Amino acid sequence: MPGHRPYCDYTLNPGEQWSAPDMDKARAFVEAPGTRGQKVTVVSEDSVTSRAVGAYLQSVLTDLGYDAALQSISGDIQFTYIQNSNNKVQISVTQWYQDYPAPSNFLHVLFGCDSFTTGSDSSVNMSGFCDKSLDHRMKAAMRLAVTDELAAHQEWGRIDRDMMKLAPVVPLFTPKHIDLISKRVGNYQFSSRYRWLLSNSWVK
Repeated sequence: MPGHRPYCDYTLNPGEQWSAPDMDKARAFVEAPGTRGQKVTVVSEDSVTSRAVGAYLQSVLTDLGYDAALQSISGDIQFTYIQNSNNKVQISVTQWYQDYPAPSNFLHVLFGCDSFTTGSDSSVNMSGFCDKSLDHRMKAAMRLAVTDELAAHQEWGRIDRDMMKLAPVVPLFTPKHIDLISKRVGNYQFSSRYRWLLSNSWVK
């Protein structure tokens, strides 16, 4: 995304890349509020991939001292289930794909105060996160993009960094995108923002 600058706070050696887990620091975070031993349920889709990720998270939480369990439910209802605060979901495995190529479609949509509605199956701010200062900055960045796109992108980069320090979500990975083309396709161009630029290509 425009404005993104790679950085990871949650690693043994904070920097542009994840280096290794810092389990001692993680256990200290668990001990400080006295949450060690509490029951934690990870909710995932009932698919091979989601269950595998959920099982991994369960094992990490167990290593940190929690009484962790995995609950896999049908993919037909999982996404709406984890959005509804009445279901008291503690942690879930899910994914988000852009509706349009802009930082706001991730940060503002998923963590904006207006995106959370109590007891709703359509509350895409699943963490219930609402930081008034960041919310104000996100709305200002969207307005700024109308007149100064570059400055807006830079501000989104700063918002992203500040958001991740508060950790309302744990990004796990960005899937790779692969295009298969034939020898008859010419002028293939790929953009990390827009993917295959179809309008620039031609076919014999």
